[in-house]
Amino acid sequence: MTDTNVLIHLLGSLEVTDVEKITAAKLRQVIALLAANANAVVSTEQLIDELWPAEPPRTVRTILQTYIYQLRKLFAGGSANENGSELLGTRPGGYVLALPRTKIDIFRFQHLADSGKEALARNEPELAGHLLRDALGLWRGPVLADVDHGPRLRGLSVYLEEQRLEALTLRIEAYLASGRHRETIGELRYLVAHHELHESFYILLMRALHGSGRRAEALEVFGELRRVLDEELGLEPSFEAKRFQAEILTGSRATACSTP
Repeated sequence: MTDTNVLIHLLGSLEVTDVEKITAAKLRQVIALLAANANAVVSTEQLIDELWPAEPPRTVRTILQTYIYQLRKLFAGGSANENGSELLGTRPGGYVLALPRTKIDIFRFQHLADSGKEALARNEPELAGHLLRDALGLWRGPVLADVDHGPRLRGLSVYLEEQRLEALTLRIEAYLASGRHRETIGELRYLVAHHELHESFYILLMRALHGSGRRAEALEVFGELRRVLDEELGLEPSFEAKRFQAEILTGSRATACSTP
């Protein structure tokens, strides 16, 4: 694999360091899809489906080859990449971006988030909170905020946003398990307001309030959850939410590290 100073950021606007700015919309889609599948072959058909999902032009393969050629020139011209053209290779049926995944932010995010989840499972909440905070710190905005999304990049965006919410939930879990109830309340109120149907945020807010000695407010949050679920989905709160409400009502204190 070619040694390079190239870094690619997808968690926000697209940024490719050590390379002349890529401005053409289709080129940005191509490099985004290749980066999201770094060191794996992205087939010609997958690229065509991403760039022209409705009706590809008659000369689509020639156009795609031109895009790859243009990207190779950009990589080869990087200040630290005398062999930069080797970063983008041709393989039977497609192309591969031969870039270490440590140089692409989505893979660094996933590694840190997984490490944080494992630390929480080992009952190391301080370490888990640190790792998950670092993972979330890589996000600069919506995935590929300034790149056109075909079906594959759209699916990637949805998948990564789900991972972000999971990491955020786990980070708050770690804070609660560390006894940091009060400092999570404001953030959780914001999350509940912006993710009305995300029940786990309500449960976490109930836990944070209850752990801060604010029993009545915790019960009010449960009432709001019940109202929203009934009006929006015609559903009742989950068993876990009801169990925690019952613990509050009976005066028992749920452990800070229980799973919402």
